[in-house]
Amino acid sequence: MVSNNSSHAQLLPNGLGDILPAETSKRRYIINAIMDSFARFGCADVSPPLVEYEDTLLAAGPGAALADNTFRLMDPVTRRMLALRSDMTAQIARIASSRLAHQPRPLRLSYTGQVMRINPDPVNPERQLVQIGAELIGASTINHDAEVAVMALESLYQAGITSLSIDLNVPRLLDVILRDDDSDTETALALRHAVSIKDSQAAGGVNHPQASLIKALLEMPLNAVSDMKAHIDRLDKSISVSAQQMLNDLVDLAALISASASYVSVTIDPLERRGFDYHQGIGYSILASGVRGELGRGGRYQTLSPQGAATEVSTGVTLYLERLLQAAPAQPQADKLYLKKDQGLDAMIALTREGYHITIGDADPNDHAACLEEAKICGATHIYSSQGITTI
Repeated sequence: MVSNNSSHAQLLPNGLGDILPAETSKRRYIINAIMDSFARFGCADVSPPLVEYEDTLLAAGPGAALADNTFRLMDPVTRRMLALRSDMTAQIARIASSRLAHQPRPLRLSYTGQVMRINPDPVNPERQLVQIGAELIGASTINHDAEVAVMALESLYQAGITSLSIDLNVPRLLDVILRDDDSDTETALALRHAVSIKDSQAAGGVNHPQASLIKALLEMPLNAVSDMKAHIDRLDKSISVSAQQMLNDLVDLAALISASASYVSVTIDPLERRGFDYHQGIGYSILASGVRGELGRGGRYQTLSPQGAATEVSTGVTLYLERLLQAAPAQPQADKLYLKKDQGLDAMIALTREGYHITIGDADPNDHAACLEEAKICGATHIYSSQGITTI
């Protein structure tokens, strides 16, 4: 998206670019389709500001997870530091815990807007991105997790993105298995490295009480949703109660999604945790055939409670428009009607109210050949005249 113009006056910073008409219309269609779908699922739309005070936006929780990738600037009025949002989840959490603290839970909210990041991710070269998302604030059950996941999948389907899969994981599972008091030992660190590179043989070779369990989890078939319960039952019986419950919840969520969205491939990767920095429960990535990288990411996390002291559990999903553009089919071009310049603005108004897309010509209205040529150049598909509408 970076300009190729050699003039320095025309150059844009790396990762930033202009969005031209052909892509703009596709972007608008996708955003509208998804946001309309979220609304049908009961989500109310909110729109937070682009910048906030740094200490508010980057507070503990979702905001702090992206602090190192967030632009800062000084407010010349208050002389306080501001942060340019790099993710919108923290802002939704703030709105829910303050302006909407009196609303009953779970609170269903949706949003869309631009974010800015210092460094792009390895797949996306853009640093200015558009997020589309939905959150259930104060939602702590597997049914709530399933509701948000299925809502996101169905919204993508309504936008024409049909070749979908969802990969479920438990970001904190490895920490629970290794236990906090054992997480920094040499053998524990060796297991963490083996998990990070998904090397089950290396994990099995570590002299650690949980090595065989971690090896079994790494070797679990990714697409074994229907057989997942049997796989869990065969795991090392020394697994802790909390880790066992996490895996049982994972199976239950996979079953709920599979039953409700049969057109989606559901896979399970229990120990995956990359990018799920603030998630506390089950997380997931949404992918599409032929697209490198995730279309979106979601899961359960914690936010400030309405009282501002404890935390309330929430679950949400964020979709990345730049990836959706790669997955969505080409949009059919709307018919465009050419009007000769002497036909008047009243005719234009009447036709646009009937739903037509209009372009008004500049050619001599008495020169039909010139009008026809101009209409083709303008991309018109039809010409309007006193005799009616004719196809070009």
